[in-house]
Amino acid sequence: MSQPAYLHLVLGGSAGGCLRAAVANCGLMGRVHVFDDDLSHGSLNDKQARAAYFRKLFQNYGQLPDNPFPSLVDFDRISAHLTQDLTPEVCIWAGENASERTFLEMACHGLRLFKGSVTRVGTTGLKSLPYIGPQTPALLASLFDQREAVDPVTRATLYSDFLRLRDSGATLRKWEAGKIVDVSDNLYDSLLLSCCATNWTPAARVVGTAMGRCDEHNLLGDVFLSGRLQHLIMQGMIEASGPQTSLRDFDVRRR
Repeated sequence: MSQPAYLHLVLGGSAGGCLRAAVANCGLMGRVHVFDDDLSHGSLNDKQARAAYFRKLFQNYGQLPDNPFPSLVDFDRISAHLTQDLTPEVCIWAGENASERTFLEMACHGLRLFKGSVTRVGTTGLKSLPYIGPQTPALLASLFDQREAVDPVTRATLYSDFLRLRDSGATLRKWEAGKIVDVSDNLYDSLLLSCCATNWTPAARVVGTAMGRCDEHNLLGDVFLSGRLQHLIMQGMIEASGPQTSLRDFDVRRR
């Protein structure tokens, strides 16, 4: 007897690796499709604008990866594929946080023509941080049996929420009171300033300290914070010790 055909959609390389391990070693059935991205920031309505945004962030962070902004393109392809696929169920893996909740809403938009069942894992049952990546493969496999159906009404609501985010033009999003809201790009500048001393400190340490002080539903990546650090340097609020071609190659201090 053939096994049910499940397609698992997950955001981020770490989460994707855990989910693939759950398939390989813990009895989880199906195929895993990974969107290696962070949807808590960056444009959602223009692929070229999103690419330009990430290129700018990486200018002072270090070497630009081959493809740091794949999600918008991949959803176009996978949506077209699913209209001709026999997969009866798509499971979206998304915890209660800014990046993955945006992913859930984006996925519901991408699956708007899909006629099969849509389910979700991540509302409850996650240990420690409310993200898929930090979980163990065994836990993820067990949570699949407790997955929730995303009925057509809920899917339409999430789809509408994504359109609101996409069309707002904002580049920074935050989990707040159980939903995703647009926030100003400078929201976390005060956090960076509080992590920067008046004596010279490695820029990477300042960014790392800021990452550690984020709330669990809104973890910030070093690439985003590196970009905001550069903004504060350009504004004259933070002084840099030399050329900022890589985050690990210069020190900073508050003026």
